[in-house]
Amino acid sequence: MTEEKIRCLLLIYKNKNLTVTSLARKINMSKATISRILHFFYQENLIVEKGKCILNKNGSELAKQYNQQIERLAYWIKETSHLQDEDAKLEAIKLVISLNPETIQKICSRIHMDEIFNKLDHLVEFSGQYLESNLEDGHYDFSFSIFKDQDHNQFSMAHQAFKHPAFLLIKEGRGYLVFEPIEIKKPLLKEKIVITSKLKQMQYLIDRQYYDCLENDHQIFIPITHLNFFYTKEERLIQTSFTIKVQAQVSKYHMPESVASLKILFH
Repeated sequence: MTEEKIRCLLLIYKNKNLTVTSLARKINMSKATISRILHFFYQENLIVEKGKCILNKNGSELAKQYNQQIERLAYWIKETSHLQDEDAKLEAIKLVISLNPETIQKICSRIHMDEIFNKLDHLVEFSGQYLESNLEDGHYDFSFSIFKDQDHNQFSMAHQAFKHPAFLLIKEGRGYLVFEPIEIKKPLLKEKIVITSKLKQMQYLIDRQYYDCLENDHQIFIPITHLNFFYTKEERLIQTSFTIKVQAQVSKYHMPESVASLKILFH
């Protein structure tokens, strides 16, 4: 998607009843250029009819995504470089074009998380519902550590059982901590074999009761609604910790459950 196509897409998204002529005038392009762009949109299944400046569902969703990213990036560019609104938006569009979608998503999530830090101000403790209400839909990376239950200075074996970092998923007002289990391979030199282990089951403790984690597509989900979070303004840290119970499968054998402490940091 080129800069001109994104600008056209956003103008159609924000303005109803546009024609080729009015769109060309608004964006300062020739009607022939606009016609070629609309033909591209039609081929990509973004507009309802060939030559019409009306987005279908796919086009509206894509335009909404671009609009959110560009607004977020433009805000950050204005704050850091003091450009005017229109110049900042043009620079934001260039960023969206030049970087891959995953990188753009991470940058926008980081910018939005900084806004949340600023909004928290002197708030020290809050529930997961606060994050669900104030964070936009998206992925927000966080670092985490898993310690032995009886010794919070020593990592549990479970610490190695997940991909790092994990992320907070916000979708339609609900939030989940999402972890991706990985397979661990450990050579036994004396026996000259390699054993493999992978997380089989995980539970989390809330109000003295254990709940099963949700599982989907090889990922583990923990709802954040009833978790308590703490904010340290001086260090700009959001953190929480709670007890988990994990069970691993080593080669063909199921190991006993073990209890550990999970600590999470947004920074």
